[in-house]
Amino acid sequence: KANWCPIRSSRGGRMARQKKIGKLSPVWILRISVRRMITGLSAMPATCGGTARRTARRSVSGGKLPLRRKNNLKTRAMNKNLIEKIAPQLTELMIKKMETLTEEWRKPWIADLAHGLPRNLRGTPYRGGNILMLLFLSEIAGYRTPLFMTFKQAKEEGLNILKGSGSFPVFFWKLYVRHKETRKRIELAEYYRLPQEQRQQYDVLPVIRYYPVFNIDQTDMQERQPERYSALTTPVEQKDYSDGLTCEPLDRMLAEQSWLCPILLRSGNRAFYSPTLDRIVCPEKRQFPEGAAFYTTLLHEVTHSTGHPKRLNRSFGACYGDADYIREELVAELTSALCGAMLGFATTPREESAAYIKDWLAEFRKEPTYLFDILTDVNRAARMISGRLDIGRETETSEALPAEAAWTLIKLFV
Repeated sequence: KANWCPIRSSRGGRMARQKKIGKLSPVWILRISVRRMITGLSAMPATCGGTARRTARRSVSGGKLPLRRKNNLKTRAMNKNLIEKIAPQLTELMIKKMETLTEEWRKPWIADLAHGLPRNLRGTPYRGGNILMLLFLSEIAGYRTPLFMTFKQAKEEGLNILKGSGSFPVFFWKLYVRHKETRKRIELAEYYRLPQEQRQQYDVLPVIRYYPVFNIDQTDMQERQPERYSALTTPVEQKDYSDGLTCEPLDRMLAEQSWLCPILLRSGNRAFYSPTLDRIVCPEKRQFPEGAAFYTTLLHEVTHSTGHPKRLNRSFGACYGDADYIREELVAELTSALCGAMLGFATTPREESAAYIKDWLAEFRKEPTYLFDILTDVNRAARMISGRLDIGRETETSEALPAEAAWTLIKLFV
């Protein structure tokens, strides 16, 4: 170290520098120390391998960070700012929904599916966690149908947003693919056509975007276009689930054992997923009073299985009831609710999960971005389940968040 560290090169020089530094503020002392360390590292011999190469790039730019690292930090800051901007509004809505469950925990997560899933005026459905949040919003605000539009779309339709109406954020991830060395961007579709080896040469950077939307009940459509409003708010015929429910995609998955791990249906009173054995055990359907209750339980355990280390690698917690355990239960509850809505039935919080509602509420109030982190995992788990069941299958688009981008996102935030 004495050969390359300038602060220890000579006794006289060191004393002179200490005397000079003594007259400076602590901030300048820190700056000078960091600069000297960078200068010293750039002088390391080539035998030090990667460290020398990395620091050499820093020294060429006058001690500045490499361009790739600088861009990653910029992306991280931009994502963080946007998440902190929209998270409080999402969290406030979730708290209101949770409070309705504390009053009556047997109440379904989705109170009304008679009007279908949330969509815009063109009929395009929203995706991922936005489905849940807009359904919750329609229930809490009392909207007649989960049909939303942007301010621009309202103007294009000749509609006005009612005075005092507040918007709600719809968020998505925009993916940018950039070569690590040349910094040249390519389209996501082109990236997916590359062999796996060539993909390693690119960074997939997820950047969050959002846009504010309004429900049609926040516009003057009812006065300006009464016939259209009536048609859009008329519910579809609801199915009678009183005698049970069948779900063809889930029944097919069970019959073919096509899920990612074995699912054993056994007569009993326990449903669980074993991460050690990578196996789901669930009571038989005939034991449930309603088909919806059976499928809710099954989707809950299937969601847990997506967190296995060889899949989405979520933490299940070190022991029953710890923070990670409670977090995983919320991911499973929201994912089963989302998948249930996509399959056409409403799920109800499980009796075991009702005990965690107060813990979830406490986390929401303590950290508004907690929910956004949860929704990221919910999106990925629901995407894995829907892809396996062949429901709502989407082509790879810039709004999807594949594994490469998900890991990039994790690296940006830790």
